[in-house]
Amino acid sequence: MRKAAIVFVLAAFLAAIAIPHAGAATPGTVIASFDPNKGELPEGLTISKTGKIYVSFPFTGELRTVSLDGTSTHFVTLPTGGGFGPLGLAVDAPGNVYAGVRTTDPATQGVYRVTPDGEATRLPGTGAIAFANGLAFDQRGNLFVTDTILGAVWRIPRGGSAELWIQDDALEGDGSAGFGFPLGANGIAVRHNEVYVTVTERASLLRIPIEQDGSAGPLSVLAQSPALGGSDGIALDVHGNIFVPVIAQSTIVRISPDGSSIDTIATQDEGLNWASSIAWGTGRGARKTLYAVNFGIGSSAPTPNVLAFDVGVPGDPMP
Repeated sequence: MRKAAIVFVLAAFLAAIAIPHAGAATPGTVIASFDPNKGELPEGLTISKTGKIYVSFPFTGELRTVSLDGTSTHFVTLPTGGGFGPLGLAVDAPGNVYAGVRTTDPATQGVYRVTPDGEATRLPGTGAIAFANGLAFDQRGNLFVTDTILGAVWRIPRGGSAELWIQDDALEGDGSAGFGFPLGANGIAVRHNEVYVTVTERASLLRIPIEQDGSAGPLSVLAQSPALGGSDGIALDVHGNIFVPVIAQSTIVRISPDGSSIDTIATQDEGLNWASSIAWGTGRGARKTLYAVNFGIGSSAPTPNVLAFDVGVPGDPMP
């Protein structure tokens, strides 16, 4: 799908679901800015244990590192095609970066591992993932991957091949965004043997237990609300609260561990512009900082950048 078509359908989706919000008190701090005229619209974000920030650019295929002084540096270029390229990101303890890559070619789409020196390898079996999007590790080193088109979650065991972990109607989109394909399972996070998944078009947050044998347990809807319409990535704090950037509404919401309350903690007033991914700071003094990327894709005046918010609570430690 061409970029112009993507912008049109996302803007229409925003108009259909937009609801009023109360903003947070403190605006986000701009860490780094990019040039939308060069296709520099950042979608994915991850931060290593050493505090290194990585950002993906799906329309150029580029992954960059970002420094707190605003400097961004080329890291690697991954495949693009069919309107997208690298989307969601994750990083493992040794510092390898993983990217979900969506193209329209089974020979190039899938999940890529990039070593710290920039060597990229596609993980076995991931070419079967129709739309690799969100990525998250569990404590055992298994990598979980959302498949936005199939309404599924895949699991890649450490050193193994991708396997379909769960596929369910609740993980499927309903086509309401008008892309011509469903926008289902999107953001993902793992905590205490539970997997959390956002479903973009269904405005829902799902919880899936990991059974002792590693299989998926019974899926449940933790929260469903217009405030989650057009939701994207996920990050969790140490108390089990779930933070979600709602890309189509330019908000970040906080959901209580039991799903009973949803609070908007940031809006356009705090600098959000179609924010798609969030991640906790990991460096000294940064664990209470929530970073976000402004994808800006549906905005008439995109401000693609990396923002930092002090939310007053530490993020859940990385596996």
